[in-house]
Amino acid sequence: MRMKKFLLAIAIMLATASAAYAQNNIDNAKKAAEKAKMATLDPKGAVKASSWINLGKKMFDAYNAPVKEFSNVQFKVQLNEIGAKPKRTEIVQIDGKPVEKLDFDNASLYFNTPGGQLIFTEITKYAYQDALEQSFEAYKKGFSLDPKKGKEIASAFKDISEKFLAEATMNYYLGRLDKASYNFEQAALVSAEPPYAQVDTASLFNASVAARMAGNDDKSKELLEKCLEFGYDNEGKVYPALYYVTINKLADAGSAADTLAIQNKAKAYLQAGIDKYPLNQEIVVNLINLKIQMNENPEEIFDLFTKAKQQDPKNASLYAVEADVRAKLGMKEQALEGYKKSVEVDPKYEYGYYCIGKWYYDAAMEYYNAAQREDDNAKYAALVDSYVQNLENSVAPLETFFEISTSEDNKVVAAQYLKSICYNLYSAYYRQDKADPGYKAKQEKYAAFLKGE
Repeated sequence: MRMKKFLLAIAIMLATASAAYAQNNIDNAKKAAEKAKMATLDPKGAVKASSWINLGKKMFDAYNAPVKEFSNVQFKVQLNEIGAKPKRTEIVQIDGKPVEKLDFDNASLYFNTPGGQLIFTEITKYAYQDALEQSFEAYKKGFSLDPKKGKEIASAFKDISEKFLAEATMNYYLGRLDKASYNFEQAALVSAEPPYAQVDTASLFNASVAARMAGNDDKSKELLEKCLEFGYDNEGKVYPALYYVTINKLADAGSAADTLAIQNKAKAYLQAGIDKYPLNQEIVVNLINLKIQMNENPEEIFDLFTKAKQQDPKNASLYAVEADVRAKLGMKEQALEGYKKSVEVDPKYEYGYYCIGKWYYDAAMEYYNAAQREDDNAKYAALVDSYVQNLENSVAPLETFFEISTSEDNKVVAAQYLKSICYNLYSAYYRQDKADPGYKAKQEKYAAFLKGE
């Protein structure tokens, strides 16, 4: 009993010592930062680059102080090595996956499960809430006083930007979208500042995405336009994003003139995008839909596909992309023609076969659902026949997709469809007392594949 009490006492001492160590880190970092700040307030120190650079360093240290003891932790098992015992442990869901969260006095550490690898660290008790901002401003001042310190300050800006980026990623996954947007933007602004001067346009775009998800369309639009100012359009994604945040303003339109002005602005973004990316499906679909809403002729958009196919008639993807657009616009028969044309010009074009099979499968499901709602026996029978016929039409293209695909993931997708389709076809033949033309064997083949046999 004494041994147990003795061991318990040691554990309590270790936990208390760890908490005290963490608090000492913060207190010492704040003292050093305040001392450095005082030096910049002194008339003599205020004109020295070294004073400001030192303040930048101390503020950066103050940011790291709450998690200094975890600086080398990459896996959960390492916590035992440094005697760090959490106050609480819980399983939380992040991005739809279970993650183990360990709470300490000044921070929470998130580890994946299983594996115990550190995903990110959340500081819960800062030395200064704006330590990174203060560090950045201090280094900027130092550089203005002595540009010869450029190499050192560029390295500091890189480090600060990376910390902002880590905070942004963490806040994004924790659902704090306003904070994530701010941190992404700060990461971009810091990295773009001379002497580092590395424009992080991806962070700017991510800031806009987080702002839009947070419901701040104005901020999202501002950030997206900054992306374009830097010559970054994220392979065309910026243009539809600008369209969305602009068209959302229609809810606030007070008159027909306001509505038209908003629509024209939104159309201008899409038009700028289609000039650079004439086959970008998202841009094309949105532009066509907008033209229809504005009572304009959408066919001129399809002229782009016509011209592209004339220039490159053997490019199967051109036919498939146009078919995708037509499918999204409800032009189903024309979409099917396009998918068939894509494999006609290139018999090895995997995506075309998948789309043909999926088209027939979706059509079959529509007939099936309609049959379930039909009370008239004759009409019901006709709908069932159409259901079976479309299922049968889906088999050959999906089997071709399965056979020619070089991607294991694609083969799995095809096998999943074919397993279900062939089972339903075999069942349909069985219920009608008809001889099975081989669907049971096919169902077993794809079921075995999915099991890895």
